Amino acid sequence: MFVDNVKRKIQIKPISIGVLMVIYTSIVFFSTMLVYWLMLLFSFVLLIAVKKKKSISLFIFYIILFGLISLVSSKCTISGWIGSIYTMGLIILKLFPLWTLAVILSSFGTSAIIYSLRSLRLPISLCIGVAIFFRFIPEYRAYLSEINEGLKTRNMGLSIIRPIHSLEIYLVPMIYKAFETGEILSCALITKGIEYDCKKTSYEDLSFTWKDYGISLVGLVFLGITIWKKL
Repeated sequence: MFVDNVKRKIQIKPISIGVLMVIYTSIVFFSTMLVYWLMLLFSFVLLIAVKKKKSISLFIFYIILFGLISLVSSKCTISGWIGSIYTMGLIILKLFPLWTLAVILSSFGTSAIIYSLRSLRLPISLCIGVAIFFRFIPEYRAYLSEINEGLKTRNMGLSIIRPIHSLEIYLVPMIYKAFETGEILSCALITKGIEYDCKKTSYEDLSFTWKDYGISLVGLVFLGITIWKKL
């Protein structure tokens, strides 16, 4: 059962999602609305293929945010703090295809991401940093929920009147967690021989398949359409 789950999980390789993220990043602010909707749709299709349950919650969040932005633009005067929140919401919507790909990338194991990046001849320090960043996004989100639950039991929480205090009660535990995670990761990397200068291999088959070439090709098509529209 474990082997079947691993094979199903790595049908799409981390490197193909990474290539798609680079393409999306280069065109997301310059693309037409048609290309934007295509990028968003393709990202959700990939997310459904990798994490079906997560795609439902992310889709609901997008619909709610899109509805709120549309409501504010039609019913409110865009100025002051409303304008600031409205602009932040627009940026989140604009970058949503990238957020979706980041969720997909965070579903892969750290070893798979490191090996995929190393196959591109990137520096090992960069490979480790990128892999840890995407791998531990869900971990810190879960830890933030734990902090929030702990604060509720103490009748504490965010306060507009005391913004510095509100920041401290969340920031201090997160910094402590970062140090703790750093110690654990250092021990794990040393145990796995990350410092040993030899050719590294992977238990998983991370070679490109037709699916990965197809994902990269779709991204290049989006890039080509955007360039063609801007010429």
